[in-house]
Amino acid sequence: MRRPKAGIESDKLISGPMPLYYQIANIIRDSIMQGTWPPDSQLPTENVLAQKYGVSRPTIRNAKDILAEEGFVRSIKGSGCYVKNQKAWKNQPPTVDNLNDIFHYGSKMSFKIHQCGIISSTEEINQKLKTPQDQFVFQIKGVRWYQGRPISCVIYYLPYQFGSRIPLESLDENPFIPQLEKLAGIKVVEGTQNISLGRADNEVAKHLGLQEGDAVITVKTVYVDENQQPVEYLITHYREGLPYSIRVKRY
Repeated sequence: MRRPKAGIESDKLISGPMPLYYQIANIIRDSIMQGTWPPDSQLPTENVLAQKYGVSRPTIRNAKDILAEEGFVRSIKGSGCYVKNQKAWKNQPPTVDNLNDIFHYGSKMSFKIHQCGIISSTEEINQKLKTPQDQFVFQIKGVRWYQGRPISCVIYYLPYQFGSRIPLESLDENPFIPQLEKLAGIKVVEGTQNISLGRADNEVAKHLGLQEGDAVITVKTVYVDENQQPVEYLITHYREGLPYSIRVKRY
């Protein structure tokens, strides 16, 4: 059995909406990827970790479940929890080259709504949605979760004429675009993304387990219908980069 390397492990947990088990999984995952816990080394027992972080054993168990799902660790009954070989780590994103791929990948996630309703529009929103005459827009704010982890904060903007058709009680945690297509009577056929480096504001930082001002990947997407009329404008902030790789083809 290999021993862990000496190193500094940040064990600070942040109060707020970020689940403790997710924060602990992040800390241990980072330590594994940095080599503090090399392959075949044994993690501390649940009791030791629970005492270290001031949480319950079930919280530690939930953190280990995330790491096991991602291929970082394995538990051996009666022996303990061990770090797996790097080849087993599932940290490579899937590849997409069309909207159906993105929607399929989205079906593996859940979306938790934090805020929704009609708000005053802005010049940027009106420009993206090509609705210069609209004073109001339908907004939905929430967080995307994947394998028990929040991966992005998202803001959806829909033209008032579409948003006003949506019965809010009918929305659930499934992929949003198919739901909006059905409820608002729209059809998305194409999307254009603008990807840039941004900074987490206070709200994004709280939901993604970051410090305010930390770097995030910001993706601004405009979806259009068959008539090339914008039907959705999304602003997405990713904690650790895009959750997928983009394939480009030459035609």
